[in-house]
Amino acid sequence: MKLTKAQIQYIDDYLKRKGIQYWDVRIEMVDHLVSDIENYSGAADFETLFQRSLKNTNWDGNLETVHIQSWKYTNMMYRKMHFQEILKCLKNPKYLIGFAMLYLMFYWVAFKFPEALKTVAFIVFALPMVVMLIELIKSLIKKLGKSVNMQYGFFYFSFGIIMLNLPIQFLPKAYSHIWLPIVMTIFLVVMFAGYKVYCFALNRVLKMKVAMS
Repeated sequence: MKLTKAQIQYIDDYLKRKGIQYWDVRIEMVDHLVSDIENYSGAADFETLFQRSLKNTNWDGNLETVHIQSWKYTNMMYRKMHFQEILKCLKNPKYLIGFAMLYLMFYWVAFKFPEALKTVAFIVFALPMVVMLIELIKSLIKKLGKSVNMQYGFFYFSFGIIMLNLPIQFLPKAYSHIWLPIVMTIFLVVMFAGYKVYCFALNRVLKMKVAMS
């Protein structure tokens, strides 16, 4: 049987009531249930087939466990992607040369103009956060909703800030001219990789939105 838009919306509302908070997780579950129902060759009404499909997928009870598993799986996927993007930066000669030049520039500033090092560091750490804020505003304007892909896209975009916050507080200030150029370079590598992960997440969500329309 071919499901109507109202019936598909009914399935989506059911999953939402049962604890699937992220719409991009629900859409994949809805697609699975719709396919199972529409591929049934026997004669039965929608409600009967819907309950049958829920039992087939073990989604007929509380779906909190499914919700937790979905964001854990998504986190694992994006964490692996972020690590791979960092490796790509380190293996790609073009990126490697670019980051090496940035380090040499920071090193030069640290020894030639030590009084300007903190200003340079502030700009380096602040600029990606400004970009991230702009992207957050753009996502709100686009009304992307509560998306697990966007959540982890933003998380790994900001991962460099989280990762380096603690070391910066404890590293000796007297030797900042030595360790700060290294920290800034690592920060830019991690943030650049995080930005690429974020772009992947954004494109994935936008494609889902187009498919829904």
